[in-house]
Amino acid sequence: MNKNLVVVVLGILLIGLMGCEIKTPEIRGVVLDEETKQPVEGAWVRAVIGIKTKTVAGDVGQVMSLHQPHTRTGKDGRFVIPRMKLKKPLFPAGFGTKVDDAVITAHTVDDRIASVRLEGEELKRFLRKDVVNLTLYRKRVKWTEEEYFSYLQTLYNYCLTGRYGIEIPKVEGGCDEWELDYAITKHKRYLEKYPKTEETRSHYSIVLEQLGFLHERKGEYEKALENLKRAKEIRFFRPQDLENEIKRIQNIIQEKQR
Repeated sequence: MNKNLVVVVLGILLIGLMGCEIKTPEIRGVVLDEETKQPVEGAWVRAVIGIKTKTVAGDVGQVMSLHQPHTRTGKDGRFVIPRMKLKKPLFPAGFGTKVDDAVITAHTVDDRIASVRLEGEELKRFLRKDVVNLTLYRKRVKWTEEEYFSYLQTLYNYCLTGRYGIEIPKVEGGCDEWELDYAITKHKRYLEKYPKTEETRSHYSIVLEQLGFLHERKGEYEKALENLKRAKEIRFFRPQDLENEIKRIQNIIQEKQR
């Protein structure tokens, strides 16, 4: 083999093997209300980093979770996300990876959000530290109907699959009991905030359907049946498709009554 070619190949392999881990610091955070400056209990915390890997086919982006499953604030508004070591893709899958950003968010059931996004020099300082202390201020957010509906899809997807979107790794088992109650409450809030109109009819029926299946997951079959029936009544496309689900829930209820 040509010596120059050997050097090039070895060089690419070394690039692929250098820095095979991304290390993140321990995050010690507190969520405060922006108006009162008081600690917020029961905020649901998520932390992710966006990474970009150079591959032979072009740049590939990934979103990687940093938080422990089911991270929430205590009475003092505090949370801890431990240090992590994330594996980079190895050559030939990737030969050069960088962190684009880090995002830490905290949602509360009353539709308020606290969020911090780290980029550029701030991100570099973050990644160099062993421990980072962060304060997140929860504020009111004005949701459009489309935004609220989209958020509900991420919640529902998380409960079913353990992922909000494409982030890795997934949370095994999806939502726990606290998060299931959170998702149910959020679906109910949508139905209260956005009355059914011709414009929202499709979204409204989907939210009712999802709410029905969330109640089923919790073992609340009567409520599941009620919401699935309501969804069937207003569904635009193939409402008869819900008939089998309704019958299935009815059979479960009948079995439990025997």
